[in-house]
Amino acid sequence: MITVHVVNSNGKPVAKADVQISWRESTHSTGRTDNSGSVTWDVAKGSGTIYLDGWEVYDGEINDSVTVQIH
Repeated sequence: MITVHVVNSNGKPVAKADVQISWRESTHSTGRTDNSGSVTWDVAKGSGTIYLDGWEVYDGEINDSVTVQIH
């Protein structure tokens, strides 16, 4: 299970952000954050790129939980 937490520049959760993980295996996971700024998928950890609202914000190993900041 993978959870992405999205926060703003003040560290506050961001609700309703569109999140996409582009996995190295050419698959994708997409979702929208809840009111706590989190979105969770029932997938195995791996290597990939995380996009917020179409912008790349992280590239590398994606394990149990990743926190990314929206600008």
